[in-house]
Amino acid sequence: MEAVTTALTTGISTIASDAMSAIGAVIPVALPIMGAIAVVGIGIKIFKKVATK
Repeated sequence: MEAVTTALTTGISTIASDAMSAIGAVIPVALPIMGAIAVVGIGIKIFKKVATK
């Protein structure tokens, strides 16, 4: 039973480590893209408010 527990713990630790490294690789690319999308969205809303007046 101890071998199963050790194997599960090692497997889950490996999955968590791989997931964190993947997130660490994606975030530097995704943050500027999401920021640009947010700025464009806010700009469109402001333009619509100004254009309708």
